[in-house]
Amino acid sequence: HDPLDSTSIDQPVPDVVGAAERADVAGMKIGIVRELTGEGFSPLVQARFDESVQHLVDAGAEVVDVSCPNFVHALGAYYLIMPSEASSNLARFDAMRYGLRVGPEGVDAPSAEQVMAASREAGFGDEVKRRIILGTYALSSGYYDAYYGSAQKVRRLIADDFARAFETADVLVSPTAPTTAFRFGDKSDDPMAMYRGDIATIPANLAGVPGMSLPSGLAEDGLPAGFQILAPAMADDRLYTVGAALEQRLVAAWGGHLLEQAPELAVTKGA
Repeated sequence: HDPLDSTSIDQPVPDVVGAAERADVAGMKIGIVRELTGEGFSPLVQARFDESVQHLVDAGAEVVDVSCPNFVHALGAYYLIMPSEASSNLARFDAMRYGLRVGPEGVDAPSAEQVMAASREAGFGDEVKRRIILGTYALSSGYYDAYYGSAQKVRRLIADDFARAFETADVLVSPTAPTTAFRFGDKSDDPMAMYRGDIATIPANLAGVPGMSLPSGLAEDGLPAGFQILAPAMADDRLYTVGAALEQRLVAAWGGHLLEQAPELAVTKGA
């Protein structure tokens, strides 16, 4: 806790190291989020997810079914709230008081607006510019309540879903993404595909709960899949308990198989 930082919490830090060392999930209730499995998720990813869940069951955990109906609106809400906040926060990069300053080419005595435009053109990447434009539009007069205001209401509903889910489960689990990992460059020109890949991780961002992702093995297409664990706020130790327990079993199950597929990894076998 930092008394000079209004965003830091005056509570003890969870014992995440001890939780990882114990890795004891016996008796823990693992909630599978119904809305983050099945339809829309690749069968290749689902297979690795189901195997990971079975590893936790074998370690003594109990699986419970959990429904978070408002999670289906998380993607739309996030991509209104996040660009709006990015647009507001990045307004400080005005090339005068803060951030990069680049002068426009061929202009001897540029105006402040010209310097600002040239600096932002040089300093912001395509995705940042895309989000600033979207956020500025969502916050504009006449659209604020319809877009940003409505998205904040959905955010509250998602937080309520989490609260109800954690009444019956110690942690929630899902695949990290609906597909296996993209190959380098595959989706670089398709921002919507990249956004859809966030569908499982965005609810935690909106509600402010801690999450952890770890590899759950290679799918049949040879690309890795991920396993996500979510816990209540200030219960980060649960993530490390479940994550360490699963990692131990995944290493035992996949270590030899991965070394057969990629002998060059043998140098790390003892790590």
